[in-house]
Amino acid sequence: MKIEMKEFVNSLKEQRAEVTKAGQEAGWSPEKMQESLRKYDILEDVVARMNKQPSNKSFSIKETIMTTDVVDLVPRIIETRMIEAEDTQSVISPFFTKIQSDKTNGTVVVPIIGELQAHEVSEAGAYNDEAVEINTLQYNSIEIRPKKIGLKVTLSEEVIMDSYWDIMEANLSRIGGAMARYKDEWCAREFSEHGHVVFDNSLGAQNPDAMTSGLGEDSLPNGTLSVEDFMSMCLALMANDKTPTDVIMHPLCWLVFARNAMVGQGLTFGAMGAMNVNPFGTTQGTPGFAGLSNNMGPQKFILNESQAMFNLPMPVNIILSPRVKFDKQNKTFDMYAIDRNNIGAIVQREDLSIEKWTNPETDVRIIKAKERYGVGIMDNGKGIAVAKNISAMPSFPRPTAVRIQE
Repeated sequence: MKIEMKEFVNSLKEQRAEVTKAGQEAGWSPEKMQESLRKYDILEDVVARMNKQPSNKSFSIKETIMTTDVVDLVPRIIETRMIEAEDTQSVISPFFTKIQSDKTNGTVVVPIIGELQAHEVSEAGAYNDEAVEINTLQYNSIEIRPKKIGLKVTLSEEVIMDSYWDIMEANLSRIGGAMARYKDEWCAREFSEHGHVVFDNSLGAQNPDAMTSGLGEDSLPNGTLSVEDFMSMCLALMANDKTPTDVIMHPLCWLVFARNAMVGQGLTFGAMGAMNVNPFGTTQGTPGFAGLSNNMGPQKFILNESQAMFNLPMPVNIILSPRVKFDKQNKTFDMYAIDRNNIGAIVQREDLSIEKWTNPETDVRIIKAKERYGVGIMDNGKGIAVAKNISAMPSFPRPTAVRIQE
């Protein structure tokens, strides 16, 4: 069970002050006073080390687990640190609404939440009835089946007994990070499987309209994303009464969008079509925009995610996560434009918890972390615009059409 660290530390300080006051009134000896306060010293040290804070005391793990008044609280502190590590390293899952479930059956039914419309009401007039929009009668709810996710870590007795809480904190952060990565991977898979697919280049042979319109250096379609395609994804969200707020993609694919390389008459905006670096027709070789020179050399400048919203056709946030699908062999990726206010739900059956036991035959201690949850997409995926199998190659500007009249 997670505990609030700030409240826990404040409670320790209050209890320590009460014990100190009682000891002074009773006239305890310094040795008895130190022994009575040892419990609070150990707990404060554990909490500080777990949160990478400086501590005046330094107790080994062996000293901690051999103290009877402390050993029962340590698992709760460890679980809290793992949950915090998971929350900190999660990128995609925070967009989902968390639903705490304590039911014992295997499936949780969540009604689809659509959009409501407000109406003008005349004086002394009746209000129009509105109901939550049900897109299709067949799918008016989603079923989320929580699954058990976990891992096991084996540590030798010597590693634990001879170690300190700083090292244990690093191991616990890795465990929490592993759980966060799996949750983000699951959420990204749900995006691709149940989001509203706007483009899918793998269906180009059957349906040419499903392909993106990016062009290669030879001015032929190469499966990249153009500016018009990106705007189509955002407009698809708006057509479903959503507001595009974020774009999620793989970090390796971000270079395709962020790196502008000088080609021909101007800069290709990565996979986003052309953007002129020399819009005023200045003399070649003279100083130009963003510290570049107005020439045909292979110059580049790179945008980071925070600067991207001022250079993209629409002001959206860029979210990078290595959990998003990226095919390294075929150099293709998926990307998503989302409305963060209506994505999906994570039904949490059991929070992240740990169990530990010892194998006395080999002096090995085993730490097991697990949690139970399920992921579902709301509103039939209308809040997620998906572009699948996009080529991770730069696109080039469409050549100017020249018409000759005879």
